[in-house]
Amino acid sequence: MNKIIIDTTKLAKYCLGIRMRVIKKTLLSMDIPQEKKYVEYILSLLEKNKTGKRIDLRGVIVCRDYGKLIIESEKRVLRPNLQEWTLPPQGKLELPDCIIETELVPVKSIKSVNGKIGSKNTVYFDMDNLLFPLKIRHRRAGDVFIPFGFKGKKKLKDVFIDDKISVYKRAFIQLVVDANGNILWIVGYRRSNIAPITGATQKVLKINFLSRPYLKKKTATSTPTTAPAKTSKRV
Repeated sequence: MNKIIIDTTKLAKYCLGIRMRVIKKTLLSMDIPQEKKYVEYILSLLEKNKTGKRIDLRGVIVCRDYGKLIIESEKRVLRPNLQEWTLPPQGKLELPDCIIETELVPVKSIKSVNGKIGSKNTVYFDMDNLLFPLKIRHRRAGDVFIPFGFKGKKKLKDVFIDDKISVYKRAFIQLVVDANGNILWIVGYRRSNIAPITGATQKVLKINFLSRPYLKKKTATSTPTTAPAKTSKRV
């Protein structure tokens, strides 16, 4: 096995001896030495306030992620891509794990739901108040974010913590930023307070996010492998 996830709540209910046996068997299944110090290091992550803590052992990464203890082979731990991608004003940008589409839409076509415009996967910006070119990148040290509806800045790390975004996922979340590096959108999670749609808005930029799993599922359901019989009924 290359990756094992353990429920920390369940594991914590057992006595120390059983916990140690569980960790030893886990390391054994991953061909990792079951040294006592390794087992003790890993069990130390079960303590309170250890969320986000990470231990690098020989060939294995152990991470405490809220109610999970993730043990994974170092060879399989993906590293975030430090590359930037320029987002076209209109069109789509295909990334390894998602597609991000941009489109200019009429102001009249925008509808609010319960006073909110857009969703976690679709956002709208006042185009005249954006600084182009827009780019896609991952988080960097010192990143700050102005949440929608707020005026003050927050550390991006604090936003992740508030939204309980997995420590394991944070480095791989895409960010849409403007020409000055200001974060406009934590893709799939939150938009910023920059360039909101107002009564004075004349040009609207729509940005839509599609994950690869969703695309595969959509393709599978929309493209049958065999043609349906003429007598078949749609249900």
